[in-house]
Amino acid sequence: MATYVVGDVQGCYQTFRKLITKLQFNPQKDHLIFAGDLIARGADSLAVTQWVLEHRDSCSAVLGNHDLNFLAVACGLREPKSEDRIQPLLESSISSSLIEWYRQCPLAIDLVAHGILVVHAGVWPGFDRETLMTEIDLVHQALLSSTWVDSLASMYGNKPTHYDDAVIDDDRLRFLINACTRMRFVNTSSLALDFDCKESPDMAPPHLRAWMDIAQRFDIDRTIVFGHWASLNGNRHDEQFIALDTGCVWGGHLTALRLEDRRLIQVKANV
Repeated sequence: MATYVVGDVQGCYQTFRKLITKLQFNPQKDHLIFAGDLIARGADSLAVTQWVLEHRDSCSAVLGNHDLNFLAVACGLREPKSEDRIQPLLESSISSSLIEWYRQCPLAIDLVAHGILVVHAGVWPGFDRETLMTEIDLVHQALLSSTWVDSLASMYGNKPTHYDDAVIDDDRLRFLINACTRMRFVNTSSLALDFDCKESPDMAPPHLRAWMDIAQRFDIDRTIVFGHWASLNGNRHDEQFIALDTGCVWGGHLTALRLEDRRLIQVKANV
């Protein structure tokens, strides 16, 4: 029995199947946790999600920015972008099932037995683990509610950039989603989220730091496993942080972390 966390698949079905084969994944005893962004940009998001729904009893996921975008587009809140390549998925017979599956997915999963916390983008440095898990339940409950489409409509926008400025629940929803699914850099002094810089950490201006370089000052008491940041190319792997987005959709690799021994397993992207 093994548990794996898989980095950003982003619709790259052939590469994903290659990884599953290499893992010798057995759905009767193994479990896959996706670190967000199952879909978009790759060639076959429909096939990826068909596989996941067929194996839903042995899969779970945290929400990524592309996953939330699918929900918004499917509900008519946003227009689809051609580069996301999700039109076949939107038009498929499984679209409604995928919507319901995504609505069950949280922003983070705390794997106590493994000492691992899985999140798509990261943990805002102003939160400890308990605060994070308490606060993100607000988003989870909003997506499960009968008014979830209205809640989703309020989740888009870059403000507030700091949790202390989240005055109403809509502000809290927006901040939590941005921090957990979009964050790369924060302001060094204020911890405000920054969405303009998308470079590698060594290329950032001096007033910005990668979130994990600030978060290491805090006692998170878990190893944070995250995706989202392809330009890191997995070059963050220590006792506190493990980056799993290795740029599969850009011709890099698709990476899984086996939690029992923290071994990384990779396959080269099909291009």
